[in-house]
Amino acid sequence: MSGPMALEPGGAEQDTLALRLAGTPARGDDRTLALRLPGFAADPEAVSRLAADLADRIGPAVHPYEVAALLEAEGLTAEQITQRYGHPNLFSLATALYEQVPRTFPEPAPAADPWRPDTVRCLLRGLLFALPGLAYLLTAPLWHPGRHAAALIVAGLVSWAWGQALGHRAHLRMAAGRREAARTLLTGAPLGAALATGAAAPL
Repeated sequence: MSGPMALEPGGAEQDTLALRLAGTPARGDDRTLALRLPGFAADPEAVSRLAADLADRIGPAVHPYEVAALLEAEGLTAEQITQRYGHPNLFSLATALYEQVPRTFPEPAPAADPWRPDTVRCLLRGLLFALPGLAYLLTAPLWHPGRHAAALIVAGLVSWAWGQALGHRAHLRMAAGRREAARTLLTGAPLGAALATGAAAPL
């Protein structure tokens, strides 16, 4: 048996191989031998089940390649794709899923309003800033305005400057964690009080 070998179209998959025998055939004698190559028959039910399981992640896709990446992430192997779903390769199955699942583009979650005030935090911060003034009021009977005014002013200025520097330092330490920032505050607050007292004591 010899002669030209031609691959004739046998459908979308080009799965028919025809062998034409050599010689001049008699009238009515067909010397063409057709061989059907093994093909792939898609399983619509299995593909539909897979589409239903992954619909929420396939819907937002804008190209079948995104679905192919999703299938790879799900761990589908080439053997599973051919035997379980009847598709020749990953991209064929991804295209089928992309065409089957309608496009859905969910709206993003509403962002928090950055201008909405946090009333509780503002009140607590105000009370914290008012604590030095409360200390002055509680110790007012021990002070004599004529003699101790300069000491109060110096202590207030030193405390204010130290508090600003300590707050900035604690904010920087937040990068290392809340514990480091708290340790900075616990260490710096007594030092600031001692520094303000030492600056005002001679006056």
